[in-house]
Amino acid sequence: MDYNGLRLVMSTSPPSMLDPATGVTTPLPGAPAGDRVNDVLRVGKFPVVLSAARCGPSCLEPSEVLVYGDPKNQPWKLGKARSVAPAADESGVWLIRDDGGDLCRLQYVSLLGAERDRGRPASCTTAVRQEVPKGLLITVNSGTASAEDVLIDPATGRALHQFPRVLAVTKERMLLAELTKFSVLDLRNDQRMPVERPVANGMPGMVVPSRDGHKVAVLFGDPAWAGTATQTADVWVLALDTLAWTHAPSMPIATPLKQVAIEWTEDDSLVIATDVVANWRLDRPRWTVVKTPLPAERNQRVVAIAQS
Repeated sequence: MDYNGLRLVMSTSPPSMLDPATGVTTPLPGAPAGDRVNDVLRVGKFPVVLSAARCGPSCLEPSEVLVYGDPKNQPWKLGKARSVAPAADESGVWLIRDDGGDLCRLQYVSLLGAERDRGRPASCTTAVRQEVPKGLLITVNSGTASAEDVLIDPATGRALHQFPRVLAVTKERMLLAELTKFSVLDLRNDQRMPVERPVANGMPGMVVPSRDGHKVAVLFGDPAWAGTATQTADVWVLALDTLAWTHAPSMPIATPLKQVAIEWTEDDSLVIATDVVANWRLDRPRWTVVKTPLPAERNQRVVAIAQS
């Protein structure tokens, strides 16, 4: 893969865009300044930035939602939300809006800011994650020990499927975490198939579906490799049709887990951002590494976009 044209939008403070080919990091225009907690997600080909002000040591206000049609220009603003998820048609997002007190609502808004309607009541502890043609994946009681993942009909709120932990959802399948294994649920016929974990130790962290929805990249993290203080990241790719695992080359790697991000590109390459940026295609024997410096203060999500 040629890095010319690839850009990584990162959850730095302020949010920024990295050109891996040159190592140049540029702040995104229009993002709120100051001591804020930022996050990024991809909706279709566009990066969406969430920027929340602090209201206490462990308290965040609802995030400003900014859509970058072109990261070089000013964003569109969608107001504030507690949680944001891409819509299935990739032309909008689902938001958990805060109406004050304990009142929140689920609402669909296009990327240009057009509201379909006012939405429907929702719990303020609900987190929206991803909409697919079969429904909207949410987490109820998000951030608590009683959290559950539910696929709902967003029009009615009716639960279609409910599991303790859904790692990822695509157009046709869901990857589920079991006690000692995984399983894949086929949303077309509700058939559920068990999947062995590829590693004996290490907990599944980031799980990112490819853009065509045919496979998922799973990052297994070990915070104390071989009983030491060394943290390691191990990347595996699961084909959702054959349920076969592919181990990424040269894995695991020693790296701080809080600074590892993985993301798929439009040309079906897998990008990893650690202390370097590297990409890999499943039909190639090794990663292509760019030794470009990355900002130290960033979280675990990046968005890969194509820029001319």
